[in-house]
Amino acid sequence: MGTETLTDEQLVARCKVELPYEVEAYSELLRRHQPVAFRTCLKMLGSTQDAEEACQDVFLQVFHKIHAFEGRAQFKTWLYRIVFNRCVERRRHLARRRERHAEFTETTQLEEATREDPALQRELSGKVRDALDHLADDERHMIALRYGSGLSLQEIADVLEIGLSAAKMRLYRAQERFKATWTSPPPQAHPNPALTAATQP
Repeated sequence: MGTETLTDEQLVARCKVELPYEVEAYSELLRRHQPVAFRTCLKMLGSTQDAEEACQDVFLQVFHKIHAFEGRAQFKTWLYRIVFNRCVERRRHLARRRERHAEFTETTQLEEATREDPALQRELSGKVRDALDHLADDERHMIALRYGSGLSLQEIADVLEIGLSAAKMRLYRAQERFKATWTSPPPQAHPNPALTAATQP
């Protein structure tokens, strides 16, 4: 039976028996989950290089710790808990080294809505980054998990190890904050009184 027909749980069971000598089952887990895990890292970190390094760290950790996975949660939940924690750690590390860099790319919904208009896409992408830049770290993380990873509210709750109602409230607050920063007009520059007086008749 090919590994592509096995469930995640079956692949995990094989990994526990086969690793580190045989990597076929582990490679299938990598193939299934690495693309979305990378996109999540990218949305949380904002840099392709940082996302690639974080994603590599995540799956290296999976390789070494999968024997300790007890199966009390789904493998997907366990994996995204590692993704989330690794990205938080990396953000803290980067914050100590340099100023906060540009974060997030356009959400999937905005990408689809503006795919046919590159100029509008660039404009909206900039607005999204500006809006997200005004959010707190935990608010950006909630949006990344929901819209970047496509996790359900229950999966987010499991990843963050909080209750479902708490996850709903955090996501609601993050969405409201995003909408508020998205719709708020940029501050208007105050006119220079001297220039105003000089131009009056």
